[in-house]
Amino acid sequence: MQSLKAIKTRIQSVQNTQKLTKAMKFVAAAKLRRAQKGAIEARSCSKAIYDILGRVSDKCKLDPPALMKRPDDINNIDCLIITSDKGLCGGFNENLLHYVEEKINEHISHGINVNLFVYGEKGWSYLKARKYQVSKYDGDDNLSAVINYYSEILVNRFLSGKSDGAYIVFNRFISAGEQRPTGWNLLPVYWPNENAGKSIDYVYEPTQKDVLDKVIESVIDRSLMQSILESRASELAARMTAMDNATRNADEMISHLTLEYHKARQSSITMELLDIVGGAEALR
Repeated sequence: MQSLKAIKTRIQSVQNTQKLTKAMKFVAAAKLRRAQKGAIEARSCSKAIYDILGRVSDKCKLDPPALMKRPDDINNIDCLIITSDKGLCGGFNENLLHYVEEKINEHISHGINVNLFVYGEKGWSYLKARKYQVSKYDGDDNLSAVINYYSEILVNRFLSGKSDGAYIVFNRFISAGEQRPTGWNLLPVYWPNENAGKSIDYVYEPTQKDVLDKVIESVIDRSLMQSILESRASELAARMTAMDNATRNADEMISHLTLEYHKARQSSITMELLDIVGGAEALR
């Protein structure tokens, strides 16, 4: 059995750790409210832009723009993976990266090469440790800068024929207790055919082609923005849950150590009493 001093030191150590986990939980919860609101409210805007794309495309009598043309053969695709920079968020990164590896193996089995782009330190270190060739973003963490960077790279690669398509993999925010690994198609741009009966005759300035090209750019940018917002909200929700679990585990450990402390103290008192009684008997 450990000494009373050793048990007391462990209790104090766990209590200090519990203070940290509780503080991190409250910080994550406070940030989550704003991130969750931003991610959910942005969904309606993203859907509206997709709807506009569908209506404008249905009315377009020109050849489809290059960013909407599907290649005859798919040999190379780009994959943008969005992870976190920090840890202490449970299985947030691990679940997503296992999902990514499954998709990579699935594409390779069909003879499709996957070019990996990662946004987030945790994803980069995980994939590099497993000998994947990965391109990492090292620029400004400003949301607009990140979107412009990846939009330019992925679009240029697609238009130049270096890739036959691109998709984004991230954790979609479902609720504070659930974050789901999700893959979204980015290039070539397409939309669900949900606009039947919603036909609108637009007046185009300067031309229909120019408007369609601009809407396509907006769809790509909104897809990137939405995926990053969803990932950030999911990260905070996962961290809040992980810190809540850690705080509860610390409570259980403190209770267990306190019980051990009382047992050790009681045993020590009993031994002292036995020594006193034994000494008194010896003096008789």
